[in-house]
Amino acid sequence: MDTKVMNSISYGLYVLTAQNCGFDNGCIINTLEQVTSSPNRVSIAVNKANFTEVMIRYSGRFNVSMLDETADFSIFTRFGFATGRWENKLIGLPYKRSENGIAYLTEHCAAYLSAEVVQTVDLGTHTLFIAEVTGGEVLSGLPSMTYAYYHANVKPKPAAPAETDDGEKKERWICNICGYIYEGHLPEDFVCPLCKHGAEDFSLLEGGETAGETEEKPSEAADGSADGGEKAETWVCTVCGYVHEGPLPEGFECPLCGVGAESFERKS
Repeated sequence: MDTKVMNSISYGLYVLTAQNCGFDNGCIINTLEQVTSSPNRVSIAVNKANFTEVMIRYSGRFNVSMLDETADFSIFTRFGFATGRWENKLIGLPYKRSENGIAYLTEHCAAYLSAEVVQTVDLGTHTLFIAEVTGGEVLSGLPSMTYAYYHANVKPKPAAPAETDDGEKKERWICNICGYIYEGHLPEDFVCPLCKHGAEDFSLLEGGETAGETEEKPSEAADGSADGGEKAETWVCTVCGYVHEGPLPEGFECPLCGVGAESFERKS
């Protein structure tokens, strides 16, 4: 099957917000559908790696801010690349609270809705929440943000491929769903930090090294060890899946999601 057929499905982009124990959080999602009109119910699918998913499972309530075409890339980096486990993503943003007490964005949003969960379905990597709509309001009334508009007008264009220390171009992988660019060898269990799709939805960009054709570096042995000695350390971010090769410096922060060294696990 050509997985690119999935790209023809129309997606929107939304900020999903939740509150639990007085703590606010939110993330980017692309699956919001009305499943019935009477009663008025919607469904959302949320990756379990998102802290927002945990909060909704415990609180049973959420809001969805429907981004409009005025939203800039900073909204997506804030809600798609950072983690709510260690920071409040709403700081500095204009927002209000609906009757359920949960925040919703008041700028760059066509509308918002509030909902209460009536059914939960475990989908493995994601949780499907089916919820009854309890409130909402039209805000800007401008056209809603879609992936097509995001790609054409919001997402920065890819920069030229970076080079390794020995002058070779790094592999560059692009997410077929949202266009996120990953540089370096793509781990099999990698999850896109923006749209949460897996490595199977990434394609190798032209201009970088082709997977499986990278020549062995002179300073490394066939088993990946440095100068024939011990294997180089490999650390994986437990939040977004970013892989760091070599010793993990004190005070290191993940370049993708911003978490600290304490959130990394050594894999080799």
